[in-house]
Amino acid sequence: MRRLLTALTALLIFSNTSYAQIIQGFDTVCVDNPLQLSTTVTGASSYYWGFCSAYLNNTPQGSSIAAGTGLDEPSSIALVDDSVNKFIFCLNEGGSNDLIRYEFGTSLANAPAATNLGDFGGIISSRPRGFWFVQQGDDWFGFATAGPIANSQIIRFEFGNSLTNVPVVTDLGNLGGQVFGPQDIYVFEEAGNWHAITMSFNGVLYQLDFGTSLTNVPTVNNFGNPGFALSFPTGFWPSFDGTDWYLFTVNAATSSIVRLDYGPSLLNPTPVPTNLGNFGGIFDEPRDISMIRDCDNWYGYVTNQNGDKIVQLTFEGSLTNVPVETDLGNFAGLDGPRYITNFLRSRDNVFAFTANNDGNSLSRLEYNSCLVPNVLSSTSQMPPAVTYPTPGQYNVFFVADEGLPTMQIECKLITIIPIPETFLQADTLICLGDTVRITGNGIGLTGIQWDPIYNMLPPTGDTETVTIFPRETITYNVTFEYASGGCIYDSAVTVTVGQVIADAGEDRFVADGAYTTLGGPKMSYGPEFSYKWKPTTYLDLSTSANPRVEPLDEQFYILEVTNDSNGCKDLDSVYVFSSCTDLHLPNAFNPVSDIQYNRFYGLMNKNISTLNYFRIYNRWGNLVFETTDPNIQWDGNHNNIPAPSDNYVWMVDGECSNGIRVQKQGTVLLIR
Repeated sequence: MRRLLTALTALLIFSNTSYAQIIQGFDTVCVDNPLQLSTTVTGASSYYWGFCSAYLNNTPQGSSIAAGTGLDEPSSIALVDDSVNKFIFCLNEGGSNDLIRYEFGTSLANAPAATNLGDFGGIISSRPRGFWFVQQGDDWFGFATAGPIANSQIIRFEFGNSLTNVPVVTDLGNLGGQVFGPQDIYVFEEAGNWHAITMSFNGVLYQLDFGTSLTNVPTVNNFGNPGFALSFPTGFWPSFDGTDWYLFTVNAATSSIVRLDYGPSLLNPTPVPTNLGNFGGIFDEPRDISMIRDCDNWYGYVTNQNGDKIVQLTFEGSLTNVPVETDLGNFAGLDGPRYITNFLRSRDNVFAFTANNDGNSLSRLEYNSCLVPNVLSSTSQMPPAVTYPTPGQYNVFFVADEGLPTMQIECKLITIIPIPETFLQADTLICLGDTVRITGNGIGLTGIQWDPIYNMLPPTGDTETVTIFPRETITYNVTFEYASGGCIYDSAVTVTVGQVIADAGEDRFVADGAYTTLGGPKMSYGPEFSYKWKPTTYLDLSTSANPRVEPLDEQFYILEVTNDSNGCKDLDSVYVFSSCTDLHLPNAFNPVSDIQYNRFYGLMNKNISTLNYFRIYNRWGNLVFETTDPNIQWDGNHNNIPAPSDNYVWMVDGECSNGIRVQKQGTVLLIR
């Protein structure tokens, strides 16, 4: 099995054809709307979806890794992934040019363990520059450039089948005096043969041909300085867009970027140069560049040794476009940054590292995943629908058969747009029995549905304005549908029905001298309600829910009940009539009662026009009280002496104002 280390060939280079086919689904939806994605990849041994993977348009995070063991003016640096563990290899420019290995384990976010592998007998003369790792078969190789003109070197590190081994180091020299002051290096395979690209300090482009094995001593092809566009090129990076190869090169002398267009093969001896310039002077002694493709865009990262900063170049859509520059500044403890590694996407996070020549440290660049969507990841071929509650752009990362030769990988940029401007009438209050019109609409609205359609016109509930007349408080759910982004927006409006019921009670007859209490069982009771009876005639309290009425004639009452908390009112009425057809007297009284009207005994009738007599006798037949005035009552005394507690007999003969003669007798209990 042949595996190339570089993320360019394993993770971050996709062809234009396959890129648009792996992930299927919309790329623009509204906030909180479900996004259902699928894949054309079937039968894979593993699937992974990350729904908020690192997005390179965001601001990167960074941290500084201290010297650990033996960093001394580090310059050369390489990032290696053996499909299980991650490593950083760094060559010192100062001291004895030691090789330092950092072991991160399975995540580049870990704190690494550093091992100083030594200087291998001083085999590196001085000034190590470019550093590149590849795997041929099961064996790992590293290649570095070093030395000034007089001691120019191509150095090979043979690790065998494990990057944890101590490598066998071979100085290939300057290959017969043909390579002078080599800077960066890139090793690749094409058509079964291995090759490398390097450049001299004066811009000469070299191609090294190893044949079928990286253990061979390569032959050298001198392609000169393409168009004389290269001026002290210190670092470069190859990029393949699925059709053509490009080599982006940093000119330290002119602080500019040059693009070499190779066409479909890096073996092209005459690449066409394009000088992209210095972008308004944003560079400050640029030293290296690393390229990565993320979704639809390419990004370049340029280290600046003097400015202690990294500049990001964004190529929208195509590598041949003029990029937009962004000064990312010093966000990772940069201190004289030199060479920068490839960018490695570890599922949802992206990492790269640079060597700080002045600070004797490494800087880690990180683009991290976010926690915005409701589903962060899935290992199913068909993932669950995911929603994003916040507008923005989010990167969906997909990989199938991860770590296998059949691995397929892709990302898809999802744009989450705000819900279009929507109007829905605010929650409202109506009184029981009232009707209200409610409206909902929005810009670009294509459909609307109200639910439930309880007491609603039109009864289908599919228009912007509905008329409702609920009998109780209810919440209507409203679904807005928009053409933009296939948006569906759910909202709701609550209609509070002010429940107030006035119940004056049933119409009734009240005998002359009797009383009744007004109000029926459906009456709204509580501290929030107030009551008003009209007229107030014969009522003891017209603001009571249940006033006492002692009518002398016919009377029509109207009751108004008000809910003071919301102002809702209700009205009811009752008809009360009275007539003198009988006599009414209490059956007991107490002359010493605390209640005044219980101290006397007499006629309760109010409509006696003539009283022939009202007589009271004790048990021995003696007359104890007599009157012909219907308004005079017995006080319980006889001859000014309190009568004893006992039963007494009364007799009445009179005539009502309506001409009806009334005669009656009975007993009353006097209590003391």
